[in-house]
Amino acid sequence: MTGAWGRILEKYGQRVTVCKEGQEEAVLCRAFLQPALERRGEGYQTLPTPLGLVRRDQWIYLGGPEVSLDGLGDGYVAWGGHRFSIRAAQPIYLGEELAYWWALLSVRDPEE
Repeated sequence: MTGAWGRILEKYGQRVTVCKEGQEEAVLCRAFLQPALERRGEGYQTLPTPLGLVRRDQWIYLGGPEVSLDGLGDGYVAWGGHRFSIRAAQPIYLGEELAYWWALLSVRDPEE
């Protein structure tokens, strides 16, 4: 099953960069990144502030088992000119084998 998942990621996944806190070298890998829409179907999730609306998009990450999302600290995932903070991450197993990583990401503010 994981061999098939690897081939699907290689063919259809986006090229992303995973950066761990305190490490200068980033890890390049493939993953699926998709916006997580609210139940109302709104594409952008915003938060009102005194200075206007702030983007608070949430994205779903599905990536291969070779790049762990555990222990990133203040690290991030980069793709498409954006940096994403990891709000939650979970390894997904098939039996005893790590199949892939699932994560919920949020768009970082530009100054971060």
